[in-house]
Amino acid sequence: MKKLLLAILADGTYSDRLSDYINNHKNLLDYMTFTSAYNLKLFIKHSKIDILLADNSMVSAIPDTKNIQKVIILSDGEDTQDYPIIFKYQPAGDILKEIFAKIADDDTISGTVCGYPVKKQAEITVVFSAFGGAGASTYARKLCSDMAANQTVLYINMEIFDSFAEFEKVSKDEQHYYIRGMSDAIFYLKQKKNNLAFKLESLINHHSDGYSYILPVEDYRDLYSITKDDIEHLVSVLCKETIYEKIVFDIGYINETSLKLFDICDVLLLPEPSGEIQKNKQNSLNRLLMRNGMKQVLDKAKCVLMKERSVSY
Repeated sequence: MKKLLLAILADGTYSDRLSDYINNHKNLLDYMTFTSAYNLKLFIKHSKIDILLADNSMVSAIPDTKNIQKVIILSDGEDTQDYPIIFKYQPAGDILKEIFAKIADDDTISGTVCGYPVKKQAEITVVFSAFGGAGASTYARKLCSDMAANQTVLYINMEIFDSFAEFEKVSKDEQHYYIRGMSDAIFYLKQKKNNLAFKLESLINHHSDGYSYILPVEDYRDLYSITKDDIEHLVSVLCKETIYEKIVFDIGYINETSLKLFDICDVLLLPEPSGEIQKNKQNSLNRLLMRNGMKQVLDKAKCVLMKERSVSY
C-alpha cells in the first residue's frame, strides 16, 4: 500500500514552505509541487492524484479533474462555491490538519493507507496508576521523549482531568478555549466511518521533544462512552494504518474499556508503590484483575520508579 498523493499547485515560495513542513513531519501523505497548471496537466494525463491543493489564483487554470479525487482551494479570504477551501495564511501544520480533517469527512475517499509497504505492528504501552501522586503522566511523557530519539511515537492522553494549560503553556485567558483532542476522536469513532486514521492525524500535535500527541477529552463523560469494541477498533487503526511504531496511552480512569486496553496492550507500566497505603491500592488492582480472569495482564505488567529520572523498561 502507498501513501495518498497530495499535489500542491501554488507559487514556488508557498509550495516550498508547505512541502518542507510535510517532509519534516512523517504522516500519511506523499506530495508533489507544481508551479504551473500546464505541468500539472501533463502529469495527470498518465497519473492520478488523490488530493490537489491549489492556490485560489490558479482555480480557473485547474485542468480536467477526472484523475484528481479531491480538490481543495487555498483561499486568501474569498469564497468559492466549487471546492472546499482552507485559509492559506496560517501555519503549515494547521493547513495539514485541515487537509486531514476534510479527507476524514469525505466518504468518497475510502480506506486509509499507511506509509510502509508492510506495516510493522506498533507496540502499545499503557501507563496507569492505582494511586495518586505517582507522577504517571510526567513519566509517560518522558518515556515518549526518550523513545522518540529513534522511533515514531504517539502519546494519547486518556485522563479524566487534563493538564492542557500546563502541557501547552496556554495563558489563563486562553484556558476556556475548546480543546481539539480525544473528544473529537471519540465522536468520529462513534460514527463508524472508514477514515479514522486521517481524523486522528487532523488532531495530532508535534512536541519539541520529537514525539506526537493527542490532547485529552474536553469532558470526562466522553471517556466513559468508549466501548470495548471502540477501543479495539482504535488500537487496530493505530497499529495498521498509521506511521507510529510506539503508542503510549496515559490512562487516568478504570472501567471495562480501560481493562480491555490493559488486556490488548503489549506492556502495562505501573508505579512502584511506596508505603503501606500505596501497596494496598496496588494489591487491590491486582485482585481486580485476577477476579476478571486477567492474570495474563499481571504477567506483562511492570512496576517502575516513575519519579526517577530514567524511564527505561
